[in-house]
Amino acid sequence: MIASVPVPLRRFSQNWLANDELAVALVRSMEPQSGDHFLEIGGGEGRMTRALLQHDVRVTTIEVDTRCCETLEALARNSAGKLSVIHGDVLEYDPPASSGPELRFVGNLPYAIASPIMRWTVKHHKIVSDAYYMVPIDIAKRILAPAGSSERALLSVLVGWFFDGKMIRRLGPGAFRPEPKIKSAFVRLQPHEPPACTARQQHCQTVVQGSFAHRRKTLLNSLRQSGWQRDEIERAFATIGIDMGARAEALRVIQFARLAEELPELIQ
Repeated sequence: MIASVPVPLRRFSQNWLANDELAVALVRSMEPQSGDHFLEIGGGEGRMTRALLQHDVRVTTIEVDTRCCETLEALARNSAGKLSVIHGDVLEYDPPASSGPELRFVGNLPYAIASPIMRWTVKHHKIVSDAYYMVPIDIAKRILAPAGSSERALLSVLVGWFFDGKMIRRLGPGAFRPEPKIKSAFVRLQPHEPPACTARQQHCQTVVQGSFAHRRKTLLNSLRQSGWQRDEIERAFATIGIDMGARAEALRVIQFARLAEELPELIQ
């Protein structure tokens, strides 16, 4: 055990890795290379940070908990300049564009904000070399769900627009302290070329969000309730070849890209 570490707090959704061996194994699965620069989200008590620093890499860790920052800053003072600590909320942090695309994202994510952090990662996709995240198993399944899966959701498409996902390892509650009530998964996000699309990215996201806004309805009705006219939707469906009774989870990312090209931008 690491001496004099803070007690995990529920208000920060902190469930830390239970032992050093697990942290070392997870870092090994990332295959760190000499000179890599990792952006760690939620350094916590520093277990993953220490495992990363066993390699010839640089680490920038973002931590919102002042107590944990003190632990991490003590580690930084003995890291020969390899570790930098940022005290703040990751969702309010904008990594400098000059740091990518070689920046590798990693984190045992606070489960209460795992989905927002995924969206934050999508927002900064241009500087992401790859990302390795510990998330609740249901979030992992959602990210990895293919078209047609009942688990496919808004997050599946937002992430899938820019990344290929892979589940690296499943973990039970005993891998953390305190033990969460759910299972977890360590997932990898590997960037890929987004679909060619002439529509603005913001409009693409608006279309995807509107498609999943009413999950119990057909795609056509969900889009109608999100602001588009029925004739606009039917014309777009006919052009692309989407069935009028289709649901949002049936569409592939490329089909959402075509849909964004065919549907007009909504006037706010």
